[in-house]
Amino acid sequence: MAMTSSLMRRIPAQPAGVADDTPRHLGWLMLTALGIGATIGAGIFVMPGRIAEKAGPAGILSFVITGLVFLFVGICYERFSRVVPQGVSAYSYVYHSIGEIIAWIVAFGLFLEYSFGASAVAIGWSAYLQKALKYTLPPYLMGPVHTGDHFEFGFNIVAMAVVAVVTMILIFGGVSKSAKLNFFLVCLKCTLLVVFIGAGLKHINFALWQPFAPLGLTGILQGAAIAVFPYVGFDALYTFARESKSLRDTKLSTYLCIGLVAFLYVVVMAIAVGLAPVFLNNGQINPLFKGSEASAPLASLLIASGEGWAGTLIAAGAVLGIFNVLLVLCMGGPRIFRNMAEDGLLPPIFKKTHKGNPSFGILLNGTIVALCAGFVPFEDVSDIMVLGTLVAFICVCLGAMRLKIVSPLVGILGAVGCTILAFNLNPLVLKVYALTCPLGLLIYFFYGRRNSKLARPQ
Repeated sequence: MAMTSSLMRRIPAQPAGVADDTPRHLGWLMLTALGIGATIGAGIFVMPGRIAEKAGPAGILSFVITGLVFLFVGICYERFSRVVPQGVSAYSYVYHSIGEIIAWIVAFGLFLEYSFGASAVAIGWSAYLQKALKYTLPPYLMGPVHTGDHFEFGFNIVAMAVVAVVTMILIFGGVSKSAKLNFFLVCLKCTLLVVFIGAGLKHINFALWQPFAPLGLTGILQGAAIAVFPYVGFDALYTFARESKSLRDTKLSTYLCIGLVAFLYVVVMAIAVGLAPVFLNNGQINPLFKGSEASAPLASLLIASGEGWAGTLIAAGAVLGIFNVLLVLCMGGPRIFRNMAEDGLLPPIFKKTHKGNPSFGILLNGTIVALCAGFVPFEDVSDIMVLGTLVAFICVCLGAMRLKIVSPLVGILGAVGCTILAFNLNPLVLKVYALTCPLGLLIYFFYGRRNSKLARPQ
């Protein structure tokens, strides 16, 4: 009984007046930019190819479904930011509402989200850089290749290099400079998407939308599960909630981020599947949506449609646009490590900061991200991080219901929606998570449980 009580112990919410040296320097505009910066990027420039492969033109509905699920999740996050104003993301919210062991599992899922997500973004960035500069490298320097039962070893040297650059920027540049750089890059990305929409509308052929859902509801749900990847940056917004100027700024940025991102994803996906057939006459997936080209589909689709200038511009601009997704994702994970260290669940070194950024966490995170980006294929990386995200979101919805800070209907729709999406992922991903999660729990039982602040006498 005592064992169970210790595993489910919860942190109390600190009153708003409690001293906190975290700088409150982010208004709604910067917060919205950070949320958009982590979502509109790799997801919109890289993932349409993978979603179209699963759902066909009905990938449009996949984005709509995921957007609706995330709206309910977003309501839960926003309500938690009022109850736990000094918390960071799903980890803090679940620690306060459900218990320590579940919070650790959520933190592990968020670790998968940020590390594997940043790795997938780095791989996508390397593909767009190659498209923009038209350079060639020996195959073994462009990353491993995984097709069916065939696997070719390699390491993506460009992806590893960009992760190293981002890590150095975060360690030596600080929070303020990183946020301003992010804002500039968000403006650039929105301009690129306007270019894609304008150039693509001239060539869209609605006849290519038929058959609309070749794989039926199963394909749409599988596409919706993959579409979680573009939306995961939303959680990154709440790793900065502790640095928000006010609760109003946090609330406004939440709904602006979800609304703008959902709208842009649906419009871009609708145009993309109208520029080329998703499946060829022989039933095979169009190379523009599959294989190496799928890491840079928007540029490839425009070039194939005769808009070479726009495709080249998209590829060149996406190099900078996707860069800032990597920047935000590499900022988010170490902030969760910092909060865990403050709670005693990780060693104190993780809470030491330099210019507002937790430097050791950023360095460790950058090392892990670089190794994954260099040696793991893109499709495997992106699926694994999606599952970690969904686990965190399910727990946030359940925690919000337990505290009665949202309507039961909102919590149920969010949790059930995320559960359905999770079970439409590649079954291999579920197996990988089932094996790796217990390994993460070993750290908790050997270190976190004994050193937790809640385990010490007051």
